[in-house]
Amino acid sequence: MKRTICFRLRIAVALIATLATGSVVAFAQQAHMKVLFDTDIGTDIDDAWALGYALQSPSFELLGVTVTDADTPKRARLACKLLQRLGRTNVPVAVGRQTAAVPPDRIDYQFTWAEDFEAYKPISTPAVEFLADTIRRNPNEVTLIAVGPLQNIGDLVRLHPDVIPLVKRVVLMSGSIGANAFSSTAVPEWNVRLAIPEAQAVYAADWPLTIVPLDSTSYLQLQDVERETLRKAGTPLTIALEALLRLWSDRPTSRMTMHDQTALAEAQHPGKFFNRCEPMPLRVDGEGYTRVDRAGGRPVVVCLEPKRNDFMAHYLAQLASK
Repeated sequence: MKRTICFRLRIAVALIATLATGSVVAFAQQAHMKVLFDTDIGTDIDDAWALGYALQSPSFELLGVTVTDADTPKRARLACKLLQRLGRTNVPVAVGRQTAAVPPDRIDYQFTWAEDFEAYKPISTPAVEFLADTIRRNPNEVTLIAVGPLQNIGDLVRLHPDVIPLVKRVVLMSGSIGANAFSSTAVPEWNVRLAIPEAQAVYAADWPLTIVPLDSTSYLQLQDVERETLRKAGTPLTIALEALLRLWSDRPTSRMTMHDQTALAEAQHPGKFFNRCEPMPLRVDGEGYTRVDRAGGRPVVVCLEPKRNDFMAHYLAQLASK
């Protein structure tokens, strides 16, 4: 009798353990975030370093990279080479429509890093169609992170309005609400100013929108000791990122501002790296300002007052991990 009771007890304990393990696995799978990353990689340096962040995140399932603004085929080649170097050719790269460069004589030296690269190529599907198809296949599961001018995301809203309610969350490096490290007042932020009609559509769309504005990102710069820490890590990623940083630097005093990386950090850990994340009624005006407009704006969560030390410790550790 005692043996029977003990046997049944062991079976019950094993069953409970199995169920508990299954619950943990199910929770882990649920917590794994499906991400689409839209970027103008190749002009400023933070885009490449942000893509590296996305690839290193243990909680992101990167469904694809879309490239936006100006010479998008060259941007796509750069993204493809970075993915190939990290053994991530399972991540598709889709090319957005080309637009005029601003200023017209701009030279993006990072493009030289991948100018002859052919080992991994973008898909043939245009960026906006790829975004729409991926969101439809993963309804209410995709976090859309955009860190460049909003041509692709604006086209998505305009051409495929049916996907708007299917997006779980949109996180942008975008906008300028008030003072920042470069100006005592709000300015038409670059990612908004280069595609004003598209930004207006994105900000007005009825989806959960969070922005990390210039008010926060402009105060975060990579310091020399932090750069050296990553250089010494000597991983394929940190070697590639250091090479791109050297192509981007135009003088010994150049420092990377961590604009785009903070948007990814907010997507990965909502609210963790800011003292304030609060809803504001925003609209984009005809000059590219992101205005607080209580009568005509839509609610947008705005992340302010970054926790630099917490963010940098997290970012550096994630980027240097093997």
